[in-house]
Amino acid sequence: MGGMHSGATNPLLDEFTRVLLELRWGDMDVYGHVNNVTQLKLLEEARVRALGSPTHSSDAPTTPGEHGVTETVSGVEIPTVFADASATTELLVASHAIEYRAPIPYRTGPIAVDLVISEVRPASVTVGYVICEPDGSRTYTVAETVIVFIDIDSGRPRRLREAETVAMESVLGTPVPLRRARR
Repeated sequence: MGGMHSGATNPLLDEFTRVLLELRWGDMDVYGHVNNVTQLKLLEEARVRALGSPTHSSDAPTTPGEHGVTETVSGVEIPTVFADASATTELLVASHAIEYRAPIPYRTGPIAVDLVISEVRPASVTVGYVICEPDGSRTYTVAETVIVFIDIDSGRPRRLREAETVAMESVLGTPVPLRRARR
């Protein structure tokens, strides 16, 4: 991942991490647009690609190269805190807030999911998202997810370590503009 986008724009965010995801025909609902539950899955996939897999310590190895991994993430490079913590920590969703601004029609070619780390608390990190056209011309969805760090052995929330907090705060950005009041 690089530090800046090559021309990527988002009318709601200044600096962000962009993940390009392909839609699947099965993502559509009977109304001909991407289903609301599927949009949560798109946010999850973008989050895992940008922040690292919460099961990184047990994931299968990736195969780089022509027929292996294709780079789909650009922009602000998010530290590997989630992947690094995965051996001893469960990274669980505590809450979602999501606003559907326009239906996402099916098409070939990727949709952009732009992410920002918008809050770092003692035991959680808030990720903001904007699902939009890659050229920034249309915003479809604005959302936030709060991720809680849970110690695997005790099953209880754990505080972020100082190095984790410093790393996540180094990429702290402006919260996404949800229309409802933030918590």
